[in-house]
Amino acid sequence: METYNQNAFPPLGIYNHDSLELKNAHEAYDIYVNDEYIGKKLVLTQSEEIDDVVDFLKVQGVENVSTTLDGDHYVIKTENEQHVKDIIEAYLKNR
Repeated sequence: METYNQNAFPPLGIYNHDSLELKNAHEAYDIYVNDEYIGKKLVLTQSEEIDDVVDFLKVQGVENVSTTLDGDHYVIKTENEQHVKDIIEAYLKNR
């Protein structure tokens, strides 16, 4: 009976991918409206971006918002807090 050296994993160094070019499998951002946590936005595909949240707000007629990204915290500042929170909650449930 012959045995072969079979490895379940390929040897390291064979693949020369730049890890910075590839998105994480499940990139996620915590969404805040005026420093109140609303929910988590998962970015699952290469075409999705965290700024899609603000694009959705604009489609809903909300224009006067500012955003900051600090690590995985995406903070949306607005004077119309409850309306924006309601829109973001619906957005996160539907995505």
